[in-house]
Amino acid sequence: MKEEKTIRQLKKEAMSLRIKGYYNMTKAELAEAISKRRMELAKKMREIERMEIEELRNLSKEFNLKIPWKSTKANFIKKLKRFFEDLKLSQEIEKAPPSISSISAYESTYEEKFTAVPKQSLPSTYYKDKLVGLEINQNWIYLYWDFSPQTYEIIKNHPRVVLRVYDVTYIEFNGTNAHRTFEMEIDEKMRKYYVYVPQPGADYLAEIGYKENERFIPILRSNLVSTPPSMPRMAQMELWMDLRTKRKFTEMGPSRKMLRIERLIGSTSMPTSGARSGGGSFFFLSGRRGS
Repeated sequence: MKEEKTIRQLKKEAMSLRIKGYYNMTKAELAEAISKRRMELAKKMREIERMEIEELRNLSKEFNLKIPWKSTKANFIKKLKRFFEDLKLSQEIEKAPPSISSISAYESTYEEKFTAVPKQSLPSTYYKDKLVGLEINQNWIYLYWDFSPQTYEIIKNHPRVVLRVYDVTYIEFNGTNAHRTFEMEIDEKMRKYYVYVPQPGADYLAEIGYKENERFIPILRSNLVSTPPSMPRMAQMELWMDLRTKRKFTEMGPSRKMLRIERLIGSTSMPTSGARSGGGSFFFLSGRRGS
């Protein structure tokens, strides 16, 4: 009959196996933790020949083995095997791993189960009117949109479909009083666009519409997109708040003539960080609001 170990012996063994928190465990918990740890180490012992050098280094570090860091893979394997043998893991190591035939049978069952499920992809449209804006950083915003069948018919029947972006920082936008207006013609099949905006720390709105005799007729309007500032700044204009509506605004006249419409620039794909003009699919404007 095998002699039962005392709790002191179990704690000593747990310490050599690097079991965390062993000093707070009961005798039953120690026995269970030691058994699990030995099985885990036995598995590593079986796989030690296939381990990369970095895994072998980490394993030797885990047990504080004094193996030079620049040792060869063969040297790591040799010393780790000797260490595992000293831990008397032979009983666990001799337990046969799953056979190749059982693994193959499992894999074939797995493949049959999941290849039977038809592959599904996201629909190209949800047939709902939507224009959504998201800020990326201080100079880029991302716009994506979708059309209902009725709106799509309108778009198809008008050759000049336009995407407009307005700088509406600190104003109540009425369609014509934006600080700056950018626009570009879009294709009916387009569904997204990365837009370069020259003014950091500003608020932007986007609209999709069409032109009739140079008159812009909006169909969809986005949410307000606020870009972060590029640096700490001092207030450059007086900011007022209506205490009843909690709206912030600058003191401006009730009506204002729309400024020159500028070309909207950007890219259909995510721009690379730090990209500049000259040979790319997009270029950059410079200047401040109202210039």
